[in-house]
Amino acid sequence: MGKSFDYVKNLVVNFKLDWCCWFVPVRFGLMLVGYFNVALAVISLIGIADESFTPILIQVQDTILDDNATKPPPMIAYCVELAFNIILLCALFRKDIPLMRVYMKYCIAAIIASIMFYSMVVAAIGSIVTIAMVLSILFQMYVLVLVRSILVQFRLEQKRLELPTLVMSTLVQEEKEKEKAEKEEVEVAKVEVPVPVETEVEVEKKPDVELETVDEHPKEVTFETVHIK
Repeated sequence: MGKSFDYVKNLVVNFKLDWCCWFVPVRFGLMLVGYFNVALAVISLIGIADESFTPILIQVQDTILDDNATKPPPMIAYCVELAFNIILLCALFRKDIPLMRVYMKYCIAAIIASIMFYSMVVAAIGSIVTIAMVLSILFQMYVLVLVRSILVQFRLEQKRLELPTLVMSTLVQEEKEKEKAEKEEVEVAKVEVPVPVETEVEVEKKPDVELETVDEHPKEVTFETVHIK
């Protein structure tokens, strides 16, 4: 039972998609999504500013507020979307896990806000706008799955990179401990053994050693002066 639970848990925790739309890697696909969302946000901001076309948010706002619709709320929404998509691109280029988690939280908040916001006007807008809103929510959900997949991929790559470092650090620590133990052994060996001090009683008990004098130069021959008569 424990092994089955660990297996299922491992599948859920490490679940990821290897391909975006079944033909490009996830990271490259998310880059395309990020550039597409940045371009869409910029075009929507330009459309709101010069009124060249009406984005979906403006149409929904007009449906809810009638004649009281204003430009600032949709512009703020598209500016926030632009900022978070730039964060997505930075996270992909840097392989930054914390930034990817920030964008993932934004995706969850955006999906919840879209469902709550669009459900209020789904009956009052046209079928084309309704289809566009549903496709937008589904697209955001798919992007969320891709972000989850790239997070798992970055985490697994980080673990693979940290494993040799961990092994090397363990070996270095063992070498340092070995050297430290050898130094301690050498220091213990260098400690001088205390010389025993003889007491006065032991000195008195020692036998006296007689010193003999030895004539210097025993083989030396002395010459006397010979007087010739």
